[in-house]
Amino acid sequence: MKNNKFYSLVVAVFITVISYGQEKQNISVLYVGYSSEKPMPENLESTAVTGGMTPERFKAEYGKRMPAFKKLLETYFTNVKTVDARDYKEAMSLNYNVTIFDEAPSPLKERVIHTDSVTGEYLSMEPAKYVSDDFSSASIFIGHTSSVIGSSLGSKLDWYCLCLDRHAHHIKTEHEIFKGPFKTEITLKNRETPDGVLKAFDGFDVPKEIPMWEVDSEGYLDGNGFRVGMVARGWGFEDSSNAEIISSGVCTKQKTAVALGRHGNFFLWGFAGSPDYMTEEAKKVFANAIVYTNKHADDKMIVRKYNERIATKQYIDEMLYYTTEPSYLAYVEAYKGFNESTMKAKKAAEEKQAAGEELNKHEKMLLNSKPQVIGTREDYLKKNIGRNSWAEITGLDTLAIRKYLTENRDYFFSEPNGFYDLKVDEDIKSLGIANTDINVLDKAISMLEKGVETEKAHRILMRYTLEDFTTPKAWRKWFNTYKNNMFFTESGGFVWMVNDANANPKVRPRNEADIVSNKSN
Repeated sequence: MKNNKFYSLVVAVFITVISYGQEKQNISVLYVGYSSEKPMPENLESTAVTGGMTPERFKAEYGKRMPAFKKLLETYFTNVKTVDARDYKEAMSLNYNVTIFDEAPSPLKERVIHTDSVTGEYLSMEPAKYVSDDFSSASIFIGHTSSVIGSSLGSKLDWYCLCLDRHAHHIKTEHEIFKGPFKTEITLKNRETPDGVLKAFDGFDVPKEIPMWEVDSEGYLDGNGFRVGMVARGWGFEDSSNAEIISSGVCTKQKTAVALGRHGNFFLWGFAGSPDYMTEEAKKVFANAIVYTNKHADDKMIVRKYNERIATKQYIDEMLYYTTEPSYLAYVEAYKGFNESTMKAKKAAEEKQAAGEELNKHEKMLLNSKPQVIGTREDYLKKNIGRNSWAEITGLDTLAIRKYLTENRDYFFSEPNGFYDLKVDEDIKSLGIANTDINVLDKAISMLEKGVETEKAHRILMRYTLEDFTTPKAWRKWFNTYKNNMFFTESGGFVWMVNDANANPKVRPRNEADIVSNKSN
């Protein structure tokens, strides 16, 4: 009798496992978040702490995310450990297949901003460091943690915008994370296309409604202080192997903004909801993402993106868009809508104050709000075009701008520390070879070998590679060895690299001082 009962129990469990496709994966997972057993962090105005959640909502939900994630993870994986972010040491990750960062650990080094000693003008920034430069454990970053932790590592999972809500769109539905090992179907429903997509330079062909997938049951746009998700920049995201965009999401940015994506063995889950708010479909996809990240545990980042604000050549398309009338009209419409909503919110705050109710920080700021001045088209061009270094050549003449950008597209590059700015490389323009054409390296090496314009050749090789050989023979040997396995990355600094993490030299700081100026021609 006992044997029959045992047999029935085994069969029931087996049927349950098969029917739900939830047989646990033999993967060990470390979750890093905030524990209710430790005091609440003090700085609740910092998004690095709250992820954009209002202080009130953060206090109400403090300590609830960790047990929710623990419960979900134990459903799908054999070994799960949770640790408070303030107790986390990166050596812990060495004992687990995948680490999930829901909160950032204590910084090893604070952020440093460099400014001009005379003018005070911003020059560059060293991001805060939360893990060592050698950190390479397979990890999933939830929301803001991807940039907070990954910036110092050169991850492409950067901080484009802390503005991701709860729906995904422009989804690669054929991707592995939507297939298994935990079987699920993602339900797509047409929803109104976000303004950020429709009014972007690449949004003309997007319909008014697009298929979307609900990831979380609540989002920050519901107005209840919910945690905010994050998207990374899509510019040049996939210009190297081991980097892929899986989905965008509802945010204020264009359709290429990355809500789900991978760079090396780091995975961005940009949506902010804990399992308490994830849809049933999203829970399984999240579990699949962990399996997928573990599968790519040895795929290191080949390209390192140390400058979040580097402009790729897609930036040229955006600049061209700013020269059009539809772009200006969209700007006017957007500012009118912003002013209307701000004044409405200000009125509500004033009424709340008059009723003797306590205002939060945001409401207090609203009391001093004034409508934004909507500039003329000339003002608009000055703001968006005038800040570029090449605007000194074109002025604000839209026809001249279009001509200059189009004719010089092949020769534009960004300084390693460039701040949304592109320059024309007069060296390669004189050769008539695009920097995206590997023949530019071959030509420069040939110039060294022939002793022709050697300074120019050296500038080209220093600008578009990370190498620093001292003889033409060494340059030629390197080029012939790797030329069939090289690629050009714009997001990684406008350089040609070998498609092998072990074949590239350690990335060195690069700035214009390392390269003889074009002006010396």
